[in-house]
Amino acid sequence: MEGTLSSWSCRYEADGLCRKVDGAYCRPGMKGCILVGKVTFQDGVVPSPVWPPESGPPAREPGCDAPPHHGFTPPKP
Repeated sequence: MEGTLSSWSCRYEADGLCRKVDGAYCRPGMKGCILVGKVTFQDGVVPSPVWPPESGPPAREPGCDAPPHHGFTPPKP
């Protein structure tokens, strides 16, 4: 198939930002994205979330040493 293109839309994307990953720029396949584990990209790298400069990543809970949650829940073993 010559010239085949594909596209998709995501219910969590609004104005280029991801509502699932706390307002990070929409980067298909990033950590926390609904595509993680469902698709494989050519370079094999899962991108990290990137936030707009004016908002930044969500703040951590006081006294918490764990990294911010970013809307991602790992699967239970």
